[in-house]
Amino acid sequence: MSVHRPAKTRGARPAAAGAAFYDLDGTLVGLNLIHTALYIFSNLGEWTGRASYLLNFAARIPSLYFAERRDRYLLNVVLFEMFKGVSRDRLEELGDEYCERVLMENLYPQARDMIESNRAAGLEPVLVTGSPDFIAAPLSRRLGIGDYAANRLAFVRGRATGRLVSPIMAGDEKARWCADYAAARQLDLGKCWGYADSHYDLPFLAALGHPVAVNPDQRLSATARSRQWPIIHFNQKGPRTTLARAMRAQAESWIWRWLDGAA
Repeated sequence: MSVHRPAKTRGARPAAAGAAFYDLDGTLVGLNLIHTALYIFSNLGEWTGRASYLLNFAARIPSLYFAERRDRYLLNVVLFEMFKGVSRDRLEELGDEYCERVLMENLYPQARDMIESNRAAGLEPVLVTGSPDFIAAPLSRRLGIGDYAANRLAFVRGRATGRLVSPIMAGDEKARWCADYAAARQLDLGKCWGYADSHYDLPFLAALGHPVAVNPDQRLSATARSRQWPIIHFNQKGPRTTLARAMRAQAESWIWRWLDGAA
């Protein structure tokens, strides 16, 4: 098991009564991996380089669609292949920039309150996300989250190979990671909480004693109701919405729903 700790949070911390495991996309923030990829590709190098990455992304949409139809694991593999050739330094720089300019502004205010309330109750916050580590690390630092699990690209001579390092944070792997994390810290999974928005996270939620569906999709909502799991809905009350931001958000949302088979 690989546990990542942002540099500012390293060192001994008081023992927690339990852990609260949080998915990121759609759960703590109303964005997703499509938004992240588009932001990175739109800010790489000169315009010719950006256009190349964006055209490659457009050409991969059918592959992303079929990958999503099969499972989230395969979607991650296909999506992260598009980062091939980008330097580690540039990804980390853009990840920090994306976190500061986009993620922090779009975090659900209720989600931040929830993290702090759980922390006050003795639940150590842990981020478990399919987003890349160059996004999860700066976000965890800003939220004061000590441990996180995220997808990691393999690098050769400082350049991304397009391959993901195992384990890939999707489906059952999330559940296994949480079980290993709890075992290593002698935590009772039955006393741990989990928060996620997608039916793909059912194994992750079912592994924990207190699963909560946050802004759930249709299939997760149905499962949560049948199993009597709590369902909560967060609203974004962030920065003033401009026409350009609204149009971009609608386009990104459409792409993601189309890939998810909902459009």
